[in-house]
Formats: sequence, structure tokens, C-alpha cells
Amino acid sequence: MKRLLLVIALLVPLITFSQATDFEKVDEYVNTLDSDKNISIPDLTRKLTDPFNDDLLKVRSVFSWLASNISYDSQGIGINPGSNAPSEKEIINETFRLRKGDCRGYSYLFRHMLGLSGIRSRIITGYTRVDFNSITPQKPNHVWNSARINGRWHLFDVTWASDTTRKVNDFWFRTDPDIFILNHYPVYRSYAYTKNRYSFDDFIRFPVYTNQFHKFKFTEGISRIGHFNAVDDTVRISMKPRFEVVLLTELYDIQNNEWISLLPGSQVRGDDHLKLFIPAKGNFVLKLGAMIKDKDTYSIYDELVFYTISNK
Repeated sequence: MKRLLLVIALLVPLITFSQATDFEKVDEYVNTLDSDKNISIPDLTRKLTDPFNDDLLKVRSVFSWLASNISYDSQGIGINPGSNAPSEKEIINETFRLRKGDCRGYSYLFRHMLGLSGIRSRIITGYTRVDFNSITPQKPNHVWNSARINGRWHLFDVTWASDTTRKVNDFWFRTDPDIFILNHYPVYRSYAYTKNRYSFDDFIRFPVYTNQFHKFKFTEGISRIGHFNAVDDTVRISMKPRFEVVLLTELYDIQNNEWISLLPGSQVRGDDHLKLFIPAKGNFVLKLGAMIKDKDTYSIYDELVFYTISNK
């Protein structure tokens, strides 16, 4: 399968994103705690939260510990297991004992520890879109949390923030609901907490942003337009990377179940859109990746965002 490179010379300054100072201090404290395998959940929760008076900092401490110390279990039981599924209590205890679990393990344990700290939180089940295989989810496939802090509900995805190298993906801590909805659609829509009301069809037509996209804050602003109708076999996609990159583009033919070659697209320096020729008629998925420049070298990120395209 041929990969075509689209060179974009966008000399936009790289912006450094940092955590609030208080969060950095919380994370530093969490990283000083000994990894005591025999400690109980209540005792650990007290160690994590007692130094802080503010509920937000308590939540941050628990979130940071879970994201840094629990490994994702790719063999975990699915969201809709069967009648022999373990209970919530069993999932909490096993996730804590083994220091690994699936999204339910992270979310159940997070809620449990917040409850021990007197902080109200919820388990939210819903649909997520984060890669090629989840572009059109047929059933709920993920679990995450909300927590009530200072009278307001905030959203968290400890699973996606998890990094046992102790470099927590801070993007998924208290995420803006109107950004969170681009990847997470709750079964109960009231748990979206968005300013606008989005239907499931709206959700399916959003771009599919990957975790790598959010990690690098790849573009200036985030678009909610994920479906494009080609005009004269051409699409124009609003996009402006924040820094110098080489874009990687691939097109998947949905009807024929195959990847097809693309002619190079074009984006003039400073433009805020990508112009791309679609070489066939039908419905497609466009995968956009990039080579991101770091000093004198490039790092390749094969999947940053997916769009759907119709060319009638």
C-alpha cells in the first residue's frame, strides 16, 4: 500500500502546555508514595487525600495515582459480559490487587476512592470513537467518570490518561465537556454536560480524534465537522497544524473493503485548510497521520484523525 507524503511548511510557534502549579505539586506528592502492595484501599485513599483540603486536589491525587499505577488490561472482560460477570466489588478489588484492569476497573475504583473521600461521582457508560475500528460503534464500548466538585460536575477518563511511566495524560482530567463529547457519547445524554445538545448521529459525524491528536494538540482549534461531500472529486478540510509537519494521508474504500492510493493534496503555508483529490466514486474513510519535526528529526504518528468522505 503506497503512502503519499504531503509536506506542509507551517512555521507556527510550538506552544508549551503545562499543568497548573497546584496539580504539579499533587503529582509530585503522589510519585513519592511507596508502592505498598499490602496497603488497603481505604488506607491508600487517606494517604492520597489527607494532605489536601480542596476537593479538586483530592480528586487530582486519586486520579494521578490510578493513571500512574494501574496498567490497562487488554484482556479485560467487555462492557456487556454475561450472567457470570464479576460484581463491581470484585472488579474493584481485583483491579487494585493486580494493579491492572479494563475501563471498568479504572472507573469503578476511581468512584470508590472518591466516595471514601466524601466526593460524589458517577460511572458513565457510553460510546467512544478513537481509532479506525471504532468509527461507527454498534454498542456501548467504554466506561468513564464524572465527579461533583464545588457544585459542578466534571468529566474524567482515567483509562485514557493511564501511563505507568508516571507521565499522566493530563488532557483527560476535568476535560471540557464540549471537547470530551467528540470522543465520548454517554448512553444517558444528560451525562454529557455539554452546552449544546448533540444527537448520536451528530456524534457519528464528528471527526475521530485519536489520543495522539489530543496529546500533541495537533491543530489550532478543534473542528466538529467530520464528514465531507466531495465537489468535482475534491474535498477541502479545515485544518491548521500548530507546527511544522509532514502529513500522511490514506483513503479506505468502504464498499470494496480496501485502501486505495491518493494523489498528493495541497496546503499552502499559512492556509487553514487541506485540499485533497478523491480518485474514485463512493464512500471513504480518510486517515490522517503526520511526521512531526523535533529539532532535526521527525517522529511518525500514523493515526491522528479520521474523516468520512462521500464522492457521488
